[in-house]
Amino acid sequence: GIRDLVRSRGLGDVYKRQVSTQSTGDNLDQTLPVLYDLTKVKTELIRDVDLGPFKHKVDDGLEIRKAAFECMYTLLEVCLDRLNIHIFISHLVDGLKDHYDIKMLSHLMLVRLAHTSGPALTEGLDILVEPLRTTVTTKVKDNAVKQELERNEELIRSALRAIVAISKLENTDRCLSFMSFLNQLTKGPLAEKFEAIRAESEALMTDDSSLD
Repeated sequence: GIRDLVRSRGLGDVYKRQVSTQSTGDNLDQTLPVLYDLTKVKTELIRDVDLGPFKHKVDDGLEIRKAAFECMYTLLEVCLDRLNIHIFISHLVDGLKDHYDIKMLSHLMLVRLAHTSGPALTEGLDILVEPLRTTVTTKVKDNAVKQELERNEELIRSALRAIVAISKLENTDRCLSFMSFLNQLTKGPLAEKFEAIRAESEALMTDDSSLD
């Protein structure tokens, strides 16, 4: 069944190859809807596993979603001009609410889109604000282990890099929810972190321009 295919991780790899090989061909229009569907959380692939007195949820669809989002990143590199960026962003939003690895990848895609497709990204900003806000304001439990603390910290930094990249675009001031969010970031408890990442970003841009 599909669960066995998912567990084998084979299906994700198949679609990854398919999208990579078709991205320059004529079949992308047929492949994209399938790919975008694979980015969705499928409740039928989530099961409960008993761990003594505790129940633990196992998501057998996670590896497929990871592969699907990796495909999306590949598409930005190889056939950006053939993508409808508005539709792309509407599916990217799901990645901003997903598992750690997928969130990190989605933040990278936002940074890339900020560099390549600023106007389209600015138009789609409204739907990005809340998932980004949720990530940067998430606090781990008091009894969290060191790895959980570090992962949460890296997620926050990753989201802030995306926000910094977006904040440099023209016309972001037309999105009131984003401007309000930015204002909270620059004046709230994350202000120092945000400024450090903004400075880091400026330094990278300076280095890049000096190499030209």
